[in-house]
Amino acid sequence: MLRKIIVLIILLCCCAPRYNLQKSDDFKLKQINKVEQDEKALIFLSLSGGGSRAATMSWRTLEVFKNIPYIYKNENGEKIKSNLADQIDYVSGISGGSFAASAWCLYKDSMNVFRKKFIDVNVQKKLALKPILYPWIGFRMIFSNNYDRIDVAAHYYDKYVFEKKTFKDLPSHPVLWVNSTHLALATRFTYTQEFFDLLNSDLNSYPIGFACAASSAFPILLSPITLKNYGKTLPDSIMKQNTKYRMAKRNSKRNIEKDFYCRMIEFYNDKSNKWMHYADGGLVDNQGLQIIIDNFSTNGIINKALNNSNKPLNRLVIINVNAGTDKEDNSCKKEKAPGVTSVINYTMTTSMNILSAKRWMKIKSLCSEQNKVAINAKKNNDSSSTLIELEKPYCIEINARNLDSKNLKQAFSELPTSFYMNKEQIALIDSVVPILIKENKDVQRLIKTIQ
Repeated sequence: MLRKIIVLIILLCCCAPRYNLQKSDDFKLKQINKVEQDEKALIFLSLSGGGSRAATMSWRTLEVFKNIPYIYKNENGEKIKSNLADQIDYVSGISGGSFAASAWCLYKDSMNVFRKKFIDVNVQKKLALKPILYPWIGFRMIFSNNYDRIDVAAHYYDKYVFEKKTFKDLPSHPVLWVNSTHLALATRFTYTQEFFDLLNSDLNSYPIGFACAASSAFPILLSPITLKNYGKTLPDSIMKQNTKYRMAKRNSKRNIEKDFYCRMIEFYNDKSNKWMHYADGGLVDNQGLQIIIDNFSTNGIINKALNNSNKPLNRLVIINVNAGTDKEDNSCKKEKAPGVTSVINYTMTTSMNILSAKRWMKIKSLCSEQNKVAINAKKNNDSSSTLIELEKPYCIEINARNLDSKNLKQAFSELPTSFYMNKEQIALIDSVVPILIKENKDVQRLIKTIQ
């Protein structure tokens, strides 16, 4: 009997799977289905980190948006009745927000599903009890070098939150961006085929729950998620034939962004870097905004839409659901210096909140620049301009610090960053979000145009 137990433990320890698969020779991206949507509008939604607080706030925002009518005319001039939530084209999620982003793509036709699977569940308790209630999980964590707390979390999310769905199960609209952090490079890693191509790997077969686990793997509490690099090192001659890389390399000494790009390509191309380790996306961008900024660049989605003469863009909407809290800091009222836990919090979250705020200001600035060009085109009646039909872009921030009520703002600031919200805390978020949306001037301006 003892021998059987030992054999079972060995088998359990050896069967830890490699969760990303190599791209096969017959690899094909999933088929893109035609979805009825406003072709002259481009709507982005970013959902910040913040554990269950962020997931609940993000989901509640989507619930409210789903009840806001969106009326437009299709290419045939027919009037189409939709809603604001269903018209979102791209949804970017970080940490807690990545769960809501992924769930929206999977469960948007049954909004209560995600509440039952995640929001109303004490996920922290479930994960803590797993090794106790299921001893083989505990044995695997003890005896296997390839199985840790992050694996327990990933398997839980995969089975109980996302029903073992992989990226091939996602609809073509909206496009999902789950963001994590490449620890060695200190850069964003988004779960898209473009990034998986750097690993010569297949995104379609990758579990959504594992991507969310990586996006929310806060250091110290959880270990990183590891992906395997399957590619072969490219010869220098081929690298030099890569036009984008060659141009970036030429300008890398003068442009830090070009230098970062070259370092990233060279790092992935060095196949002695066989294992890539990814952690909480909030370590480099806690609001999922950088990927939106990147799409203002020459080959980005936003830039292409703004310069499309065949289908001039009429409406650009960028919505930032920021679940951050403004807690009062009392550390400078005491002589004793902050402890290790507080210092880690300052290092990982406080400074990142400032960087995220700057990214949001950058997006608003970029939108303002486009608006100025559009105004001049309309003023001069320049029919050749691709921006002549563009409305003033909508930069919408859903953030509790914008609340007029001091009592609600204070109550929200006391919400914890964890993977559990009690009924009273959920009810508070559910009541706050509609107020934030109602009091937001950009939302109200948008509502007038889409109705």
